[in-house]
Amino acid sequence: MIDLLTFVPAVAAILATPGPTNTLLATSGAQAGFRRSLPLVPAELAGYGIAIATWGLFLEPASAALPWLKPLLKLACAVYLVAVAWDLWRDAGSPENGDHLGARRVFSATLLNPKALLFAIAIFPEAAFRDLSGFLQTMSFFAAIVVPTALGWIVFGSTFSGPSARIQPRLIQRGAALALLTFSVSLGVTTLG
Repeated sequence: MIDLLTFVPAVAAILATPGPTNTLLATSGAQAGFRRSLPLVPAELAGYGIAIATWGLFLEPASAALPWLKPLLKLACAVYLVAVAWDLWRDAGSPENGDHLGARRVFSATLLNPKALLFAIAIFPEAAFRDLSGFLQTMSFFAAIVVPTALGWIVFGSTFSGPSARIQPRLIQRGAALALLTFSVSLGVTTLG
């Protein structure tokens, strides 16, 4: 059974923290606007669902036998985030930059987001990984927190778009790239340290 008094605040706090997925959601809100960014929310849910299930069901038990597995995967996530940051920086202001902020990019960033590991091993109850009904129940509570949080990041980003915006979308995208790079370096340093 889920203790909602601890689960909800913990999930909400972690999801509200800036990271790779939230950076992409806000950037898309700024670049494409609120309505065109809505398809990113199901992409985030799918990414988290697959990543949390994988960590909880397979990788966490495997890492007990292979202690190098978690650090290696965390470093791989850090390298991927550097690549995402580079793409955002390089393509800032280009007319086709919407391709880099689409559902596929959000799904991939979320799938490799280290927050999923934290959810799987520290926030989700162990019972969530014992049977499908327990996992689906926990994921439904999780989704009820993900959706408004994702919408909040998109709204935040969309406040920087439109005719009244004082900040150029190119600068927002470059700022997002720097935020992702910072997150990646932090992940790499804590993994190696």
